[in-house]
Amino acid sequence: MEKIIMAKNDLKKRGYKGFTLMEMLIVVAIIAVLVAIAIPVFSAQLNNAKVAADAANIRGGYAAATADVAGNKDAASGDTYYLKKDGTVTQTQSEGDFKTQGTASDAQDVAGQDLTWGADKSVTYTYNGSSITITIG
Repeated sequence: MEKIIMAKNDLKKRGYKGFTLMEMLIVVAIIAVLVAIAIPVFSAQLNNAKVAADAANIRGGYAAATADVAGNKDAASGDTYYLKKDGTVTQTQSEGDFKTQGTASDAQDVAGQDLTWGADKSVTYTYNGSSITITIG
């Protein structure tokens, strides 16, 4: 350590300004440690945001399915509704269906139902005559 201080003082005497290689390596090492800590935290928070957005979309689809059943006097037990990307529900499955973005490993309370899901799963709502069941998969 004393040699580093002496070397830096020698450089100052000669009129050189700047950082030594050792100082630069220490700074790079500190930044690398901070990045190694931050990436997993950022990834977890990103997934939490995706799960929250998925839950909101699923709740919106549940409300749309409930409104569709309430407004359809011909609704029969066993009718299935598929959540679309735009938040609507239809009784026909298509390529425009909503797919989950996050992974909910812990049960999420969505419209009174405890649900878990993985990424890239479709959402269906099944009317059973008195209530609607949400299925993700």
